[in-house]
This record gives sequence, C-alpha cells and structure tokens, in this order.
Amino acid sequence: MQGLFTILSKEIKVALREKLIVTLGIIIILLLGVALYAGYVSYEQQQATITKTKKEKRKEWLNQGDKHPHIAAHYGTFVFKPKTILSLFDFGLDAYTGTSVYLEAHFQHEFMFRPAQDHSSMIRFGELSAALVLQILVPLLIIFLAFASFTLERESGTLKLLISQGVSFHTLTWGKILAYCIMLMAILLPFLLGILMLSITGIESEAIPDVAVRVLLLTTFYGIYLFLFISLAVWVSLKSSTGRNALLTLLVCWIFFTILMPKTVANLSESFYTLPSMRLFKAQVEADKLNGLDGKTPRSVRMANLERKYLEEYQVDSVQQLPFNYEGVSMQAGEEFGNQVYDYNLSQLRGLFQKQNRLGSIASLINPFLSVQHLSMALSGTDMHTSIHFEEKVEAYRRELIRKMNNDMAQNSEYGEFYGYKAGSKLWQEIEDFSYETPTAFTILENYKLELASLFLWVALILGLISYANRKMKPLNE
Repeated sequence: MQGLFTILSKEIKVALREKLIVTLGIIIILLLGVALYAGYVSYEQQQATITKTKKEKRKEWLNQGDKHPHIAAHYGTFVFKPKTILSLFDFGLDAYTGTSVYLEAHFQHEFMFRPAQDHSSMIRFGELSAALVLQILVPLLIIFLAFASFTLERESGTLKLLISQGVSFHTLTWGKILAYCIMLMAILLPFLLGILMLSITGIESEAIPDVAVRVLLLTTFYGIYLFLFISLAVWVSLKSSTGRNALLTLLVCWIFFTILMPKTVANLSESFYTLPSMRLFKAQVEADKLNGLDGKTPRSVRMANLERKYLEEYQVDSVQQLPFNYEGVSMQAGEEFGNQVYDYNLSQLRGLFQKQNRLGSIASLINPFLSVQHLSMALSGTDMHTSIHFEEKVEAYRRELIRKMNNDMAQNSEYGEFYGYKAGSKLWQEIEDFSYETPTAFTILENYKLELASLFLWVALILGLISYANRKMKPLNE
C-alpha cells in the first residue's frame, strides 16, 4: 500500500511540472465555466419567456368571450414545453424539438420555434455545453495527461529501477490510474460543486422533480466514462514501446469514438430507416381521413353509418328528434376518427425513429461515448423519449379540450342552430391549464438498458485488460 501511495504522489508531482497539462486543465475549467454559465443564462431567458407567454395565452383563453364551443375549439390555445433545469448542462435535442404548439380541433400541428432553425448547419457538430466538454474535450485532456505514463518511465530508465526495487506492475498501474483520477477530480471540482448545488439547494422546476437523483446518476455515469479513458490511456502506454506510439494510438481511438463512429452511425441509421418529409406525412394523414384507413370507407359512408346507428338506437326517424344535438356527436366522432388516423400514421413514423435509435444503442455497446451521450440527454430531460412523452401529454390535453367543447355543444345546443348557442367563461374554466412533469429518472432509464450495459461491460473489459497485461509483463533485464 505504501508503494501505491508513493507512485500516486510521484505522478501528481510530475504532472504539475508539465506546463502543458496545467494549461489544458485551466482551459477545461474555463470552458466548463463558460458552458455552464451560458447554459444557465439561456435557461433563465427561455424559462422566463415561456412562463410569461404561457400566462398570456391562458388569459386569452379564459377571456375569449361568449361563443359557440366549436368556434372556441378552433380558436384554440398554445402549449409550451417547459425547460428542465438540467437542460443547462446538456442541451440534447431541445434545439430540434420545438418550444410551443398550437392546439385546435381536427388538426395536430407540429411544434414551432425550433432554435436549430435560426442556426447555421454548424449546429450539427454540437453547441458548446458542459456535457460536450466532458464527453469530448476532457478525454482529450486525459490522453495528453496519461499517454506517457509508462513510456516515459521506460525511456528514462526509471521503470527498470522501480521494478528492481520490488515494485510490481500492478502497483505501478493502479498508482498511476488513481493519480490521474485525483488530478482530474481536482480540475473538475469547481464544476462538480456547481452541479452539486443544483441538487442540494432545492432548485427544481415544475417539469423535473427528481433533480438530486438525476445529478447523482449523471455524476456516476460521467465518472465511469472518464475512468474508462484514464484506464485505457494507462493500458495503451503500458503496452506501447514509445510515447509517440502511445499518443498516436490514443488520438486515433479518440477520433474514432467521439467523431467518426457517431457520425457514421447517424448516417447509417438515416440510410437504413429513411424518414418521410413532414409534407408527405401530413398528406398521408389527410388521405386516410378522407378515404379511411382501409382506403375504401370515405367520410360520407362513415357519417351515414353513424347516423343510422343513432337513429336505430333511439328509434327515431331523423336526427332532429334525438335528445341531443347530433352535430356535436358527429363532430366528436369525426374528431375521434381523425385521432385514430393520426395515431396510426404517427406510430409508423415513430417506429422508424425507434429503429434509428436502436441502431445507436447497439453501437453504444462498442462505443462508450455513445452510451454516456444517450444517458446524459436522458437524465437531463432532453432526449427523444422525454420529448415523445411530452408530445403524448400535449395530444391527450388537446383531445380532452375538444371533447369537452363538442360534448357541451351536443348537450346544450339545438340541431341546425350553430350560431344560436354561445358558451361562456364557465366552460372555458373547465379546461385546466396544461402542466407537465417528466418521467422519473429510473423510468426513463428503462429505455437505455443497452447503454447501461455498455458502460459496465467496458469497465469489466478494461479491468480485465489491465489485469492480464500486468500478469504477462516480463521482468526488465536490460
């Protein structure tokens, strides 16, 4: 144990004498600070704008005046996607999923105001966020910190001296790994304290209640990810004959894991599972509404069947004799059929999304960068599954709003007197203001079992490689 601490202390002293390492550490700290501050400013501005606009639209809905319920259904309202507090750490897909959506009868509108629309194509390479720094730049710092951990000892002759004094390769390896872990923790300590404050000061938003759990999990996953790079760098240095070879090998691995493979997987997923354009998707929905999902049941046939059903059920000769306004019932039936058509087409579209993501999850088994990237977005509430969950809640809210408008029309108005009946603020108040809460951290992680398995498999692999290499290292006789 004494030898382990001696190696650990020596490695830290050597690294501190290297001005390049100190400089890179300062740069990383500055980048993390700037990224976290910029993310916080963006979060505050967007959240303030969303809160203000949400109140304005709610007021407009409540004060829209007396009007027919179906007109109110088309008057509609807006729903806004709340920003999660952890989105300031990892922006994820927020730039692409939109911030608001207009709700009205008969139509499912797409989300508007996607920040990516206001950026150049360079946004595809990622915005500067704290997550991006930890995922890409910190591993690069680790490479420059640890690539010569063994090769420098071998080239200077100190490795032979240490072994001759009875220090085992096992002690050397783990002394170096622990030293680099301590140095990295020291570099990241200000950032870790900032993230920790989010969990212990009770900073939460209405959308994400389990911040503390998510921060703890994020810290754990990123800790495992960075430990993998440290261990890989030390192992490569142990197996390399020169520092140049070790550095070249590690840089090739870094480029492959963080740049080439993610882009290749994304391109392959798009090629294998091509998504239709929004124009084609909407055109298909409208065609199915017009002709039925089977293509043989037009709207006129469906409406005639519905009318016949109610006439037979109530044993009357005309819809005017029904004890309710049949127009409201038929409108709601049309709405429900439209919902059925939309759900069917949307399930086909989301099936393609799921297949694309599945390919990325499978690829994460051989790339820990993809694993931590997916897990980071999930815990920050900025991933695809959270976005889909939000869209489902919004659509359920829209359907309930329209259902109440149509039911009020059916129960309180007369057939053929569309403009004769007007509802008022009492009905508008029955529509509660929309609120959203993300799934819990553990619920959302159920979608990322392959990513979780990948991290732990990589830990087992790297520990196995280090253990095997230490056992197989031959005594130095020269």
